[in-house]
Amino acid sequence: GILDTAVPVALAIQEYSNSSGIIVCIPTGGASGVVPGVILGAAKHMHLSREQQVQALLVAGLMGVFMAETDYFGAYGCQAEIGCGVGMAAGALVSLMGGSAEQTCNAASLGLQSLLGLVCDSVCGASQIPCFIRNMTGTATALVCANAAMAGVDALIPLDEMVGALMRVGTTI
Repeated sequence: GILDTAVPVALAIQEYSNSSGIIVCIPTGGASGVVPGVILGAAKHMHLSREQQVQALLVAGLMGVFMAETDYFGAYGCQAEIGCGVGMAAGALVSLMGGSAEQTCNAASLGLQSLLGLVCDSVCGASQIPCFIRNMTGTATALVCANAAMAGVDALIPLDEMVGALMRVGTTI
């Protein structure tokens, strides 16, 4: 399914970024593979047009606008980097599946909820080492959150409140 394409794409983008390749960070360098991994995985599996992929990217960007106040990732940790990437990707996938705006926001909130409290923990002095596995697992998490929202799971915590919670937790870590 989607993960057969999405996970290798997410890892490849993260590796390319880490080797000084030029990429578009969405939302950050440390989480750069999640959104394109999900969109490209869905595109292959669902036979999406380029226009549909661009629309999904725009939805991901809109979800990112709601999360923009978390843009100082040094203070909020990987929960903001990977968490926001997962939320953005989940929202994009819901839009590709024909979900409503409410379902899109539910998926994004579920993505943030699933990674609340995740700290940025450098390994051997390199901050992006944990990002490799987190991009791959974050891709799968985004798919689960999107499917949950499409199945009618209510995030219970609205997206804007979830962003606030992320920031409060981030300042205590």
